[in-house]
Amino acid sequence: IELAVNEQLETEVLTKSSHSSRTSYDVVADLSEMELKKILIEKMEGNKSIQRSDAQRNLYKALVDAYESDKIILDTYEETVTLKRRRDDDEDKDEEPSVGPDQGAKRRREGKEPESASAPLETASRSAG
Repeated sequence: IELAVNEQLETEVLTKSSHSSRTSYDVVADLSEMELKKILIEKMEGNKSIQRSDAQRNLYKALVDAYESDKIILDTYEETVTLKRRRDDDEDKDEEPSVGPDQGAKRRREGKEPESASAPLETASRSAG
């Protein structure tokens, strides 16, 4: 179960990070860590391992405290991150069209476009003459 959860979370993180900025990738990584903490808390409660020893009980309490702290931080900054992500997405949309003209300029420098442009002129002059 743990392996399947890890694989699923890795897939989600990779998918989300490939479509977003570094900042939102950090948020996704934090969310995944929180999800893992929550799963671990539920498992510990389910198999009652926290009742076996003081050390396990202390680790459980520390895990719950860390989870609660992370949750408060994410709840506090969620709006800021959402706004930042939207702004980054808008910037990405503006950048994509600029890729086309750059590639065209590269082709012109390589001399591929002038050759193809001169070929129709030769054909037209042959048919006219």
